[in-house]
Amino acid sequence: MGNPSRVAFKIIFALILTLFIYINKGRKSTTIFKAEGSPTESELPVCMGNLLDQRESRYLKETRGSLRDINRLLSKSGSCRLLHYTTDKIVSCLDTLHLKGNPSSANHSSDSPDDSKLHFVFMGDSRIRQQFYNFIRLIPDSDCERRPIRIPSSFHGDIDITSKILKLRLSFQWRPLINDTVIETIRQWATNETQRPDFILLSMAVHHMMEENGGSFKLYREHLLKLAPILGRLANASRVVWLNQYPSVDSNSWVNGHNTVIFSEKIHNYNRALRQILENEKSKILVWDSSNPLAEEYVRGCATLKRDEPFEIDGRPYLFKDVAYADCNDYIHTGYSALSQATQLLFNDICNY
Repeated sequence: MGNPSRVAFKIIFALILTLFIYINKGRKSTTIFKAEGSPTESELPVCMGNLLDQRESRYLKETRGSLRDINRLLSKSGSCRLLHYTTDKIVSCLDTLHLKGNPSSANHSSDSPDDSKLHFVFMGDSRIRQQFYNFIRLIPDSDCERRPIRIPSSFHGDIDITSKILKLRLSFQWRPLINDTVIETIRQWATNETQRPDFILLSMAVHHMMEENGGSFKLYREHLLKLAPILGRLANASRVVWLNQYPSVDSNSWVNGHNTVIFSEKIHNYNRALRQILENEKSKILVWDSSNPLAEEYVRGCATLKRDEPFEIDGRPYLFKDVAYADCNDYIHTGYSALSQATQLLFNDICNY
């Protein structure tokens, strides 16, 4: 028999994901699409756009041809489906992006094999490092070269992974604060076509809330106002995605009061300021918040379930916090059960761009 809490945990997340994916307005779809875009009568169209927030799909504005047709059908039927990205599907996705969807490919020299690699950069704090770790877990690493070779889970440094077979480069840059270094890096990418990555996924917020970094929302906003126009120029050449910051687990009972400095309401205010500033730029920067409901449900589970109530597994006493929502002990970082599903949503968005 499996652990009942783990089974219940998986069922909860499966139901949540299903609820948010299969959004049906009460009408039955009559025309359906396969992932490749060819008609069939047995499958819903693949979900497009910023999947869960239900605002107007960004792809409706930015895509041409078949994807636009799919969005037109989707707007009528109200239903869509996600692909579950396994290794083979991800390899196919990367090949497609490299050949057709690489915005910088025209600028890369065929004489330089390094420059021909499809390059993803994750830039930010430990929350973005989490996203990076989950992203690379699904990518085959048979010939990957890593720098550094050993990467601890809480590594405060830069990471670079390359694959000749996949023609792929994956980077993480530890940049917890918006500062002159970040601004200068973005400026160089915006002006130097041979160095810029193809995808930049970034976010910085919670370190700006700490007293040792000033703890000033006004100062954070000032930094954003400096960064936004440069980021907007970069978005004309590369795909720039600002990853929305997830809520935290706001309970003093197991974090010794630290979340009086960093907590969900404050994170929401920082997210809102970021969105307003980037929208004022009227640029191609994308704010990605598709996985927010998953993170919110994770937080709700941590807050409502009885963590210290003992129960029996095979005749032995356990505490709930030891077997299910173990990551609830970390109030800043979203649990991996939610984050792994969020990564699936991210791959769906990136691969259907």
